[in-house]
This record gives sequence, C-alpha cells and structure tokens, in this order.
Amino acid sequence: MRGWRISCLLAAGLGLAPAAVAQPRERAPRAAAPAAPRNMPEGSIPLTLPETVFLAIRSNRAIRSQYLQRVSDRFALRVTEARFDPQYNIATSVNRARIGGVTTTATLVNPNATILLPTGAQFTFGWQGSQNNIRNQNPRAIGQATFQVIQPLLAGAGIDYNMAPTRIARLQEIGSQLQLKALVIDQVSQAILGYRALLQAQEQLRISDEALRRARELASVNVALAAAGRIAQVELIQAETSIAQQELTLVGAQNAHQQARLALLTFLAVNQSQRIWAVERPAADSARVALPRALEAATNTQPDYLRSILAIEVSRINLDVARNQRLWDLSFVAGSAAGGAQTADIARTLEQLSSARNDFNIGLRLNIPLGQIAREQPEVQATVALRQAEIAREGARDRLRQQVEDTVRNIDALRRQAELAKRARELAGMQLETELVKLQVGRSSNFQVVSFQGSLQAAESAELQAVIAYANALTQLDQVLGTTLDTWQISLND
Repeated sequence: MRGWRISCLLAAGLGLAPAAVAQPRERAPRAAAPAAPRNMPEGSIPLTLPETVFLAIRSNRAIRSQYLQRVSDRFALRVTEARFDPQYNIATSVNRARIGGVTTTATLVNPNATILLPTGAQFTFGWQGSQNNIRNQNPRAIGQATFQVIQPLLAGAGIDYNMAPTRIARLQEIGSQLQLKALVIDQVSQAILGYRALLQAQEQLRISDEALRRARELASVNVALAAAGRIAQVELIQAETSIAQQELTLVGAQNAHQQARLALLTFLAVNQSQRIWAVERPAADSARVALPRALEAATNTQPDYLRSILAIEVSRINLDVARNQRLWDLSFVAGSAAGGAQTADIARTLEQLSSARNDFNIGLRLNIPLGQIAREQPEVQATVALRQAEIAREGARDRLRQQVEDTVRNIDALRRQAELAKRARELAGMQLETELVKLQVGRSSNFQVVSFQGSLQAAESAELQAVIAYANALTQLDQVLGTTLDTWQISLND
C-alpha cells in the first residue's frame, strides 16, 4: 500500500502513469521482497527500491529543471509552426509641428496583414490613411488600399525550402524529448545505484557487527578455557587484539553508512536529517542477455544515439536550404491599389474606396549576383556540418556497440563471480564452525580460529560486493540500452 500511495502522489505531481511502480523484468536482479527489516534501528524510516525511484522522479532537481526547459522548447516549436499563420499589424502615428509659424497636425493609420504560403508566396493586404490639419485651412485626408503578391521562382521557392524551419523545429522537439528521456534514465539509474550503495553500507555494517560479536564470543570461550587450564593465559591477547581490530572496522563501517545515507538523501532532494533504512536484501538472480538482441534494442531506444541520427537529418535540411540560397533571385510580382481621393476626414476615405480608381502592376523581378564568393560559404559550412554529423553518428554507433558488448560480457563475469563468492562464503562458514568444534576439544589453536573468522568476514564482504556489482551491472545495461523507463514502467508526461 505504501508504494501505491507514492505512485498516486507522483501521478498527481508529475503526471506519471500510476503503473510506474513495477518490479524489474525477469532478467533484472531480484531485489529482496520487502520482508521484515533486519537490524533496522529504532526510529528509522524503511525505504524500498521502488520508493527510491519514485522519490528521485518527484524531487530530483535536475529532472525538475529539465521539465521547465521543455516549456521553452515546446513554445519554440509552436512559434515556428505558426509562421504560415496570418500576421496582422497596425501602425499609427500622430505628429504635431510648427514650421514658419504654421501649426500642422499629421495623422497616419496603416493596418496591414501578411500571409506566407509553403510555396514561398507572400501576400500583403493593407490600407493607409493620412490626414493633415493645418490651422485656418480645411483638413485634407487621403486613403489607399493596397494588395501585393510576391512568389519566388528560384531562390526561396518551393515547399521543401519554406517548410525547412518547421521540419528542423520538429526534429529539435524530438531531440528535446530524447534529452529529457536520457536525463530521467540517468537520474533513475543514479538513484538505484545510490540505494544499493546504502544497502551495501548497511550490510557491511551488519557484517562488521557480527564479526565483532564472534570475536567477543571467542574471547569468552578463551577465558573459560584458560580458567580450565586448557589454554595458556597469553593466548587471551590474540582474542583481545581481534576484538580491537573488529571495533576499528565497525567504526569505519558506521561512518561509511552515514555517508551513503546522506548522499542518497541529497540526491533525492529530501530532508537530509531523515533516518532512512534500505529494507531490500541484496540478491542476484541468474540472468543471461543475448548480445544481438541487446544491440538491436540499443540502436532503437538509446537516446544519445538517436539524437546523433537526428543531427544528420537537420544537417541535410540545412544543406538543402544553403543550396537554394545560391540560386538567382527570380520572383513573380503583382499588385494593385485603390484610392488616393482627397476628403476632409480620414474615415470617409474608406467609404470612397469602392468608387476610387484601381491601379495594378504585374511583372518579374530578377537579381543576379556576380563575383560574390561569400554566397558559397553557407553551402560549404552546411556540407562540412553534414559530414561531421555523419562521422559523429559513426562514432556514437561504435561507442554504443562497445558499451553494450562490455556490459553484457561484464554481466556474465559478475554473475559467475557472485555465484563463486556465495560458495566461498558458505565454505568459509563451514570451516569456522569446524575449527570452533576442534578448539573446544583442544585440537586447534586460538590463532587458527581468529584466522578463519577473518576469512569468513572477508568472504561475506566479497559476496556482498559481488552481488551488488552484478545488480548494478544489470542497471547499467538498462541505461546503455535506453530501456530503464520500460523496465520500471515509467511514462514521461510532456
């Protein structure tokens, strides 16, 4: 129920799907089903791995900042897509002047509308009215309505050229979404690693505490054996030395635990004074990852690689635009005007437009630039940028393949190491139990028991490190493939 409440809170706060709380897929390491917390200090707050992920999504400052950036990015796309909407403008001015003792008041009103079509044609509709008021003279007003169309035929012509800004903006919008996805993946992965670092510190604290308990129990046994005359008093020094060493190790483990706790709280952007306790148990289920499927998934979902592909598409569009701009400027021009009659009032000029004289013009406009080498520069730059984007994509593809292969191979090695570490810990425990029995019957020495206790402690630490490393490798594989959000069933609300 606790996880469901957190998921509902996230759905309300960030618009994430309530299904965002899901256990990892079968290939992911099975973090312990939250059983009764072991050795949890009184007053501590139990924390599971899914809750850590949700807190990271809800409170993480980097994610919140990126969502704010998305507001700006989406508005930029909206502005670009509105370039073919009618543009309206009203210009007006009033000027009062005294020249040669004559006071004149001039009023100008000029509303107009402009429409750009995807073919490059630009239509302009406008009306201009002006009125002059001179002292001791009758006012004079002139009004004129105009219409003009300009259709480029070479440079600036065509749907591909005029839709280029919109296409680039849409590609950049996709890139912005991929950037958000990459950031969320990175932050979720860091939250998981931070949680496991806390879990490892807690388990290391438990291992150190149990090692200290065993050392003290051995010291008690030695005291009893010395009192019975079965061992020399001098052998008690070995047990006391072991206790001192374990106490020293325990202090270091306690400090490491507090560091891991504070680091996780800081990353989650929650109250740093909270006494949280990771209630999962480190475990590593056997998982095998097929390299071909992993490579296919990476090329289809890895955000950084997909952004390198988008960069190529943007560069191609920019190259087409640059080539278009090297063409001659040939345009079809047509227009008409009605009005020009003088009246006493600027408002009455509108009434006379229907009976005013109509003029029109139609023709071609040609501009041929000669000897301007600077006109070639945009095309050269766009060509170089396209080639660089293709090279960057090739590098990104090779790096991605390397990361996938290294991670998959690392998972196989770490899985085997975890299995061997578990076996080594079991054998070390059996050796210690056997040696304790032998000590009780006088067939072993205190030095050997202390040595086997150290071996068991080292084996427990090695197993813990191997299990955590294996679980982290699976998390890293999700991050490399770009499937972290799918694994945790997290939906981004854009």
